[in-house]
Amino acid sequence: MNNEAVIKRGCNELIFSYGESLLMNIKPDKKSFNMKIDKEELIRSKKENSYLISLLDNLIRKSTRYKFLLANGYFFILCDKNGYIIKLIYDNQLIDYFNELHFSEGNSLRIEDCGVNAINLAMKYKKQAELCGKDHYCDLFRDWYCTAIPIFDSLNVETIAYLDISCINISSIKEQSIMLKNIAMYIEEMILYKYGKCCAIDKRLSLTEKSILSFLACGMDKKEIMYEINISETTLRRYINKLKFKFKAKNDITLVLKCYRCWYNRY
Repeated sequence: MNNEAVIKRGCNELIFSYGESLLMNIKPDKKSFNMKIDKEELIRSKKENSYLISLLDNLIRKSTRYKFLLANGYFFILCDKNGYIIKLIYDNQLIDYFNELHFSEGNSLRIEDCGVNAINLAMKYKKQAELCGKDHYCDLFRDWYCTAIPIFDSLNVETIAYLDISCINISSIKEQSIMLKNIAMYIEEMILYKYGKCCAIDKRLSLTEKSILSFLACGMDKKEIMYEINISETTLRRYINKLKFKFKAKNDITLVLKCYRCWYNRY
């Protein structure tokens, strides 16, 4: 994953992409999705990316934190490297809304099919993108607050997918960005484990330590972390103090930042 600045309102990349959408004669008043791959192609793409889909689904479904977000209207979009949706994770409360938009797995989120959105910005510039409501080109996204990020396979040196977390009429981009970076880091790490590879940071941390860091990066409080990994307050404090010692961090925020820095420096 690229560690450059995030694309957001006012960025040259976004302004340029607006111009692209205009040149492609995409109608801004577009209110539904009408471009998708056929059933056979979707099955093939889902099969090719089955490991990623399984990782994401297990992470979201098993986490109290993420299940809470789903219940409050957030949803996750995983696209293949070509910009087609291969996994949607959302609460049933959004079914009617998505049906009205014809929004489903197989839909294209490429710029030529639905104008500027966070996914196709992440595709084009290979870095994280944030779009709020009317910052999108087409009306069908006018109530969406979206953050998207590339998923990078560092062993084969290629971007293999794009992940988005979005919500409707809830402006919480900063929090979404932190969560998304954390999820992407986890998935990219698991890809390395699949290949039997790991980086220096992996060799220094136990599974419990990495889980604690992930939850801290998500903004979870100590009680939530204790519940998630079933440990006492004393045990959690001992783990965190050990992590602070390893990374020479004075507090929780510095600890998470130093961990990210160690992780991204490997690229």
